[in-house]
Amino acid sequence: MIQFFRLKGLQEIDAEYGIISGKDARNFFIKRFVYLILFVYCTLFLAVAIPFVETPCMAIYFLGSFATAIFVFRLINHVRSYFKYRNGSISLNSQFIEIKNSENKFQIPLDAISYLEINFLGNLIIREKHNVHSFPRVLLKEEQREELSLLFEDISPKRTRVFKKIWEFVDAVVVALVLAIHIIQYVVQAYYIPTSSMEDTLMVGDHLFVEKITYGPVIPQMLGMKSPLHLSSLGIRPIERGDIVIFTPPIESEKHKDYIKRCIALPGDDFHLENGKVYVNGKEQVEPYTLGKPTEHANFNLARNVNIEGKVPPGKVIVLGDNRTNSSDGRYFGYLDISSIKGRAFILYWNTKEILHGNFSRLGLIR
Repeated sequence: MIQFFRLKGLQEIDAEYGIISGKDARNFFIKRFVYLILFVYCTLFLAVAIPFVETPCMAIYFLGSFATAIFVFRLINHVRSYFKYRNGSISLNSQFIEIKNSENKFQIPLDAISYLEINFLGNLIIREKHNVHSFPRVLLKEEQREELSLLFEDISPKRTRVFKKIWEFVDAVVVALVLAIHIIQYVVQAYYIPTSSMEDTLMVGDHLFVEKITYGPVIPQMLGMKSPLHLSSLGIRPIERGDIVIFTPPIESEKHKDYIKRCIALPGDDFHLENGKVYVNGKEQVEPYTLGKPTEHANFNLARNVNIEGKVPPGKVIVLGDNRTNSSDGRYFGYLDISSIKGRAFILYWNTKEILHGNFSRLGLIR
């Protein structure tokens, strides 16, 4: 933040502040390089993971790249200043301000100083009538930076307070946004059911939470990645038959949507349909959640030429909707990549129509 100062009474002052060195310098630059990595990561992550917008979001790429470029410019300036002012210091007394760098030192009489400012690079700029001097205030210890600023009088304290409030607000919003999207991506997310494909397990208008811990996190397909990365080793257990899952469908025109279906067959299972019944590994499956509706291509209004019968390939599963006569599921799009699964339906917490009629019977864990 840019601030402007004037000198105030320094008659009693005799202070010196030295540039950081050793462990302090290492920590300073390590922290900045970590921040730089986080800037880049958050830009790439938010652009593909932010909900309710088409991804990748070019606006986030632009804003993130702009912020990163500014940060890189500041970091380069910090490195150059560190080598120029290594073992240097700034001293203040009742007569002059002395700046010492790694090669020489010079004094600025107090009565020659017009005003001082802190620029966006974190440098203290000392302006004389015909000359300008700079000192890397950012390379002082944090407590020394604050103490140095207190030696001067802010020319526009109201402006400074407003700018600080704006910065604190923007900082809080950005941090909250980043944390919220990481929680949505890796922990839990709220969903709304808009179709009848999972009736009567899930009804139109249901609001539910989907947890993303059981199967392990899925890192979204960021710039430079060929596909999402499923870290199944960090999960609690692999996907099981009967799990109700949220996933990105393997349909190009539907990539921006999320589907919810029930997992019926796992990798290596032998899947077969016969007389409206589902057979897995030769055994007829007991499926009370279908309410007796047949599982056939003939009764499926979106049926197309896909073959999901036989042995399920590695890394794939078969998912079907509970409402077998009205569901765009594996009979339509074929096998589903496990890496496309975002999480497991966990808790049904709201359905406005049922709640208004006093019906709370369906709320709770989803099975």
